[in-house]
Amino acid sequence: MLFIEYDVTPEGWIDIVGLIDAVEENDADPDGAEWMAWRVEAFDDDGLGCVGVPPTQLALMEQTDDPDELRSIVERIILADRATKERIPS
Repeated sequence: MLFIEYDVTPEGWIDIVGLIDAVEENDADPDGAEWMAWRVEAFDDDGLGCVGVPPTQLALMEQTDDPDELRSIVERIILADRATKERIPS
C-alpha cells in the first residue's frame, strides 16, 4: 500500500513530505491498516497528514509519464483526504 505523507502550511499550501510503500512480509498488511494504525500512534497529528493511495489512483499514477498529471492525481488524493478529515461533526 502506498501512503502519501504531507503537511499543510497555515497559508494552505500542501507540502509533500514523503511517499511510503508500506509493504509487510508475506502480504501480512495488504491494505496498510496496521501501518496506518502504527502511524497514527507514532505521530501527534492523529493521521491528519497521511493518506493511503487507493488502488485505482495508484494505477493512474503508475501509467503516466506527465509530471503535471501526476501532480494533479496526488493533489486530488490529498484534497479529498483533507475534506474528509476536516469535516465538522454535526
